Parts: sequence; structure tokens; C-alpha cells
Amino acid sequence: MKINVPITAAVAAAAAAAGLALMPTAGADTTLGQQGRLTNGDVVQAWTISDLKVSTDQLPYQPKGTLWEATATDEAIQGSVIPIVANFNAKANDGETYRVLYGVASAQGVNPGTLSQGEKTTGKIYFDVTGANPETVTYTSGDEDLLTWKAAPAAAPAQRSGGSTQSHGSTPAPATSTAPTTATPAPAAVPAGSQGTPLPAGSQGTPVDEQAPAATPTPTVAPVTATPTPARPLPRRAPKARR
Repeated sequence: MKINVPITAAVAAAAAAAGLALMPTAGADTTLGQQGRLTNGDVVQAWTISDLKVSTDQLPYQPKGTLWEATATDEAIQGSVIPIVANFNAKANDGETYRVLYGVASAQGVNPGTLSQGEKTTGKIYFDVTGANPETVTYTSGDEDLLTWKAAPAAAPAQRSGGSTQSHGSTPAPATSTAPTTATPAPAAVPAGSQGTPLPAGSQGTPVDEQAPAATPTPTVAPVTATPTPARPLPRRAPKARR
């Protein structure tokens, strides 16, 4: 078992009797999963609290409400450090506080043994939640909260695709209107095997109107017989004169 209740309580009492003042090194508020440091003279330790949620672990304890857990890591930054689990609380937004179950032994708990400089220990701390769900975990001196771990703020909703962002103080560019384009309807499908305007059977070119008058027949010309011209007699030659 990692939790030894008598030793943890004795260490806490000894620290109070010695007048040891724990002071946060950085800001008192931090986010779950981040490190918070405490300074006690020349001794510096760093606690990290994460994964605050409902617990399914089996403990030798019957909770009055719902069992919650968080993962705690203590690291000795400078000097030797004694992890004191009894200083943790969980708090709801309405201010209700749930004390850590430091008196319940658990194999998953934080080892209360002394840490040499550079060493660290990790385990779980438990809370019996009898009211509103806890949102923060605190490390307290008894009089005040020295460190507070809060849940990370919810992420901003993703911007919708195609949206535009307008900067303050700048004049938006006028939108350019585009005339709508009218699509030309596609011609109806032509029956297979046809081309152009269908023609009556046996015709070519312009269709023949059945009611059109018949064409005027070409007149027949009778052959002309040539009449031979009679030959004329040649003139007689004059007789030659006698000498």
C-alpha cells in the first residue's frame, strides 16, 4: 500500500508545529494538467494535478456519494520533499468542498515517502462527492488555498466553412455581382438511325407534296426533213476564136 495515514498525519502536524510556511512560487491558479510550485525556505516542490473524473477503483471505503479521483504527481525541485496528500480538496462551482480521502489506503495512492531532489512520485487522490460535481482541485494550508487547478476552458466553436471575418475599423470591399448565366437547354435526343428531318420513302432533298400539280411535259419536236436543192447546170464555155 502506498498511503500510510498515521505517517501522513504526523508529517502534517510536525510541519504545522515547526511553523513551516508554504508559499506558491508562481500564480496560485493553474490549469488541470499543469504544474504548480510551492516554496518552503530552500525547499521547492512541484505538484501536478490532472484527470479529475468519476472513479471506478475499488477502495476499502463505502462512499456516501460518488467516488471521484484525480492523478497527482509531486516532484522535488530543490531539496528533500515530503508529499502531504492530506492538504488537497476538491471544489464545486457552488463552493461546496470535498476533503481528500487521505485516510483510505489504496495501492494506487501517492507514496508519502521522502523524495530526494530530482525525484518524483505519482498516484491517485480520491474524493467522496455528495453534491455538485467538482470543477477544481486545491492545495490548502488550512487557512487558504495555495494552489488551484481548474478545468481548461472550452474550445471556441470552429468557424463555419466559407464564412468571412471582418476586422474592426476596416471598410469591407464591395461585393462584385456576377450576372447569372442562363444555361442553354440541351436539344432533345434524336432517335437512333435518323439524321435531320425525316424524308418520305424513296425521295431525296425536299419532300414531294402529294397534292402539288404534275410537272408540264416537255413538247416533242418532230424531226425536220431537209429538201435537197437541185444542182444548177454549169455555164457553157465560149468557143475559142479562130486565127
